[in-house]
Amino acid sequence: MTKLFISDLHLHHTRPEVTGVFQEFIDELLALSTPNPELYILGDLFEFWIGDDYEDPLHSEITDQLKNLVRAGIKTYLMHGNRDFLIGENFLSKTGIELLQEPTIFSYKNKRVMLSHGDQFCIDDVEYQAYRKIVRNREWQRSFLNFPINKRLKILNEARDTSIQSQQMKSNDIMDVNESEVAAVIQKNNIDILIHGHTHRPNSHTIDIDSKKSVRLVLGDWSASAAKIIEWVNAEPKLIDLIN
Repeated sequence: MTKLFISDLHLHHTRPEVTGVFQEFIDELLALSTPNPELYILGDLFEFWIGDDYEDPLHSEITDQLKNLVRAGIKTYLMHGNRDFLIGENFLSKTGIELLQEPTIFSYKNKRVMLSHGDQFCIDDVEYQAYRKIVRNREWQRSFLNFPINKRLKILNEARDTSIQSQQMKSNDIMDVNESEVAAVIQKNNIDILIHGHTHRPNSHTIDIDSKKSVRLVLGDWSASAAKIIEWVNAEPKLIDLIN
């Protein structure tokens, strides 16, 4: 079985080149001869998602492509990211995708694996964590989704402008994961392999805890020049680039 992990595509009509890369990826998945491949989307598939009722040509196009994947027998999972955490039951029903909880833990090939979008580990960014706590609250989400679409778009654009200004004031270290927090979570849950995205810093990190070596694999964001994903075919998962 082949397991594929992707995140942080940030699909948007202003980035057609990334949509093209994703469409090629979908076509290659559909052509795979490997039986029962599985696709795990670990957040931020879309640049934004303000509700399943928002009509957008690109969103509809991607919805149809994901539906075709599932119909072809490719089991597909999705985890909310910090940009598309409002993806709801209507989208899941249309596509046939299964929603993953944050985090998700399972055993595979004698490894205990944890999947996460990754933003939960960025605890040094106190401002972001406060924002995350608010918008992940179910009552806040229900209130937001009750607003007219135009108001939701206005709130989104204001939040995006504020986020850009805030990030310009922060160091790269603050916006990366806190390594002590990662180690604590890995130790508490006895994890062999942690896979996450969010930070846009694709890499493989070895973590030593009490003589046990664990691995943290970080997915990359997608662009016209790079699309780092994780492919798990044999004993160990590997970070590969779809483009280079």
